Amino acid sequence: MARLAFSPDFNPIEKLWKNTKRDSTHMKYFKTFEDLHDSVVQTFNTYMYDASKVICVMQKLREDFVVTA
Repeated sequence: MARLAFSPDFNPIEKLWKNTKRDSTHMKYFKTFEDLHDSVVQTFNTYMYDASKVICVMQKLREDFVVTA
């Protein structure tokens, strides 16, 4: 059985964290930790109510991942 090396590029949760960072914290100033927390939670809530944001990440990974023999 072939084993694939760990690669964050192909790990779906890493892609979601990257999108979360982009959408909720990138280039933003938060006066308090609670403000930062609220921004991240708001982004998570968009994932909960709009599954297309998560599905899009999974589809992109599927298209990019090619198994070679």
